[in-house]
Amino acid sequence: MDRIVMAVEKSKNDKTGLVSATYAPIQSCPKTCPFMDKGCYGQKSFCGFHLRKLNKATKEQGKEFALDIALEEARAIRSLTGKKPLRLHIVGDCKTPSAAKIVADACGDYISKDQQKVWTYTHAWRDIPRSNWGDISVLASCETLEEAHHAMKRGYAASIVRLKKFDRPFNYQGVTMTPCLEMTKGIKCKDCRLCFNDKKLLENKRVICFFPHGDGSEEVKHEIRKKEGFI
Repeated sequence: MDRIVMAVEKSKNDKTGLVSATYAPIQSCPKTCPFMDKGCYGQKSFCGFHLRKLNKATKEQGKEFALDIALEEARAIRSLTGKKPLRLHIVGDCKTPSAAKIVADACGDYISKDQQKVWTYTHAWRDIPRSNWGDISVLASCETLEEAHHAMKRGYAASIVRLKKFDRPFNYQGVTMTPCLEMTKGIKCKDCRLCFNDKKLLENKRVICFFPHGDGSEEVKHEIRKKEGFI
């Protein structure tokens, strides 16, 4: 039977560098994500190949509920050695509080093995209390600065997608806009580690900024312009 979730001991993802990782089907993602079917990097190229297989298996096995997917992901996470940082959800998300709690408990077990960090991003920050993510370093995925401020009030560190790339941090409307170092300087996630400590990011009001890239970049730019009121 085909898997509906992948847990990889050694990820070959170019951005992260050598880490462990999970891939969950698109059925795990909240419909509030503006990039679903509209430029999502996870639906494109190499990631998209794996995601389509996971989506198909999830549908065929009748496991499209968030709870079913979370239980499968928790089992997959517990099968990993815990020897490397874990990038939770290179594709996928948790869209309900109970799903996040199930995955967070498994990630807590992962961390306890060798004290490695687990980090992720979520579009479900409006619906899931930050506490449900436990010891995972989780950043709210935002598209506007207004959303980032809202997420921080809910206890989340924030990330945001910006239309124009910039190279150096700058202060803007009460936060420090900080570019992703992999996207600007080629420093892999495993070496950068800024997103590994969401509590510090939140305390310092530092927002991690990403930029549209890859096959879906024009679609992503279009959705951001809509969000910002330019369209």
